Amino acid sequence: MSTVKKLFGKLSPVRSVKYSLCIIIFWVFAGALPLFFPELADIDVNLPLTRQSPVWNPDVPAGWFGYDSVGSSVMLQIINGAGVSIFVGMATVLASLAAGVIMGALAGYFRSWADMTVGRIMDVLLAFPPLVLPLMISAFFGGGIFTVIFALCAGGWIAPAKIVRAQFQTLREREYVIAAKALGASPFRIILRHLLPNAAAPLIVQSAYTMAGAILSEAGLSFLGLGLADGHVSWGGLLNDSRAYLIESPHMAIFPVLALFSLVISLNFLGEALRLALDPRQFASAGGQ
Repeated sequence: MSTVKKLFGKLSPVRSVKYSLCIIIFWVFAGALPLFFPELADIDVNLPLTRQSPVWNPDVPAGWFGYDSVGSSVMLQIINGAGVSIFVGMATVLASLAAGVIMGALAGYFRSWADMTVGRIMDVLLAFPPLVLPLMISAFFGGGIFTVIFALCAGGWIAPAKIVRAQFQTLREREYVIAAKALGASPFRIILRHLLPNAAAPLIVQSAYTMAGAILSEAGLSFLGLGLADGHVSWGGLLNDSRAYLIESPHMAIFPVLALFSLVISLNFLGEALRLALDPRQFASAGGQ
């Protein structure tokens, strides 16, 4: 608990992180609303309201963001899409971290053949542009939320693996690691008790960037029609539906874009603030931006 308080104490002088955390918490609560209020997940089709512009009527909050091409509330779809985006982002982060830590630990601690094998796998995957590999996987296996998560993890584990590999190659020569080996500690114990905790800081920073990238990539896949299957609302899917009506009904694109932009940029700001807070030298030079 003291570690968490110390981290937030370091984050507090960074002004941008306060606004970023507020926006992230807002979207987390918004995405969770349909779980506690199932009526919000029931998005009705109302053809008489087709592409109606936003109406700021406090008695009809569903119309605050206007309606789409079939008369469904854009605001309700954004709320439901927030939950999907955050779930995809968090699942991608957890799966990417798990795979990246395992692969990076093998390469960084055991070196030799393990390092060479993991390095070659990363070189092959890095040869693909960032969105091409998820596109290929989604096109091959078809749409679906778990297919999208798998597609994003296929390349998402590389950054954590490179971080863990670099950290382990440095830390494995420290005195406390050498002492643990001399006392007969197993490699598994050394990795979990001595190496991984000391490599946690850059992984925490990378998690924020990975989540932002996953949410943006999921929106890109859904925009291209290779994302989530029918039954799941996606911000990228809303943008895809709005393409034909950008001139006469711009609200159909403006509000999903603002939602996506606010969440992604807040996660990026949070990652930058964490990087400054966890590196005292960079924080001192930045002066608490």
